[in-house]
Amino acid sequence: MSLGAKEGRAKACGKLIIAGEHAVVHGSSALAVPISRGIELECMERPGPLGLSVAPWDLEVVAGDGSLAAVALASLAQSLGVPCEGLFLGGESQLPPRSGLGSSAALAAAAARALVSRLGIEADEAALFEAVQAFERVFHGNPSGLDATVALSGRPVVFRRGQAPRWVLGPLPGFLVVSSGRPGDTRETVAAFAARLAAQPKEGSARLKRIDELVERAVDAVGRGDEAGLGEALSENQEHLAWFGVSNFALDEICSVARQAGALGAKLTGGGGGGCAVVLPGPNEQQVKKALEKAGYEVIADV
Repeated sequence: MSLGAKEGRAKACGKLIIAGEHAVVHGSSALAVPISRGIELECMERPGPLGLSVAPWDLEVVAGDGSLAAVALASLAQSLGVPCEGLFLGGESQLPPRSGLGSSAALAAAAARALVSRLGIEADEAALFEAVQAFERVFHGNPSGLDATVALSGRPVVFRRGQAPRWVLGPLPGFLVVSSGRPGDTRETVAAFAARLAAQPKEGSARLKRIDELVERAVDAVGRGDEAGLGEALSENQEHLAWFGVSNFALDEICSVARQAGALGAKLTGGGGGGCAVVLPGPNEQQVKKALEKAGYEVIADV
């Protein structure tokens, strides 16, 4: 999906985290890739408070109405130095909300670009990043910045907090995005992950270190075209995420069904506790899809 904005219109993409979610909040790396599904918004003049509407989500808010989305919208506008009145953002989303696919960061990135385009404001990537982060903090508390980086850049990246993004080059294998059938709650799972780490710091720290190693193993596998090695990294990452308590029965079952049907690897993607799983089907894509559908799970995207 093309990024950027023109005459008050802007697009931003969603993302898949291939390895490293949650651990990235605690100083580890994460590997994420953009997906073609995203959000497109148009900024228009309209009397009254700054407003935002995303029809597929039944989202309709105005700054000051007390909702979390309104608070996030006002935070984004304030970060950019944009007035919270006289403007309206409306558009469409191809991303389901609370799915682990970066929908809130994509929404914020599209909103930020549309606002500065409409008003003719000069805003560099650092300013846009800070605006997206301001929006994300309202929903997620302590976002790492990974989602914002992918939403704004549209590029595969190895992300570590406090360091410059490391862009991933070369062709990526095909992935399946599978819905667990229930929404995730990133704030809740971030807290659960941190609580488990605090309760068992020695074991938790060892697992964080291993997840960091798995990210590098995944990056190396992508570079070498080693899909089997990449799949093994995904599946082991899922085991660690389950130990930290951020998976659930449906996500575990998706991973199990996919692997039994011949997938090379599978794991939850994003916050967990619901949302989606990412599956690396390898040469058995149709067989894996049929098995997942038979088990009652929907493949919502091929990436």
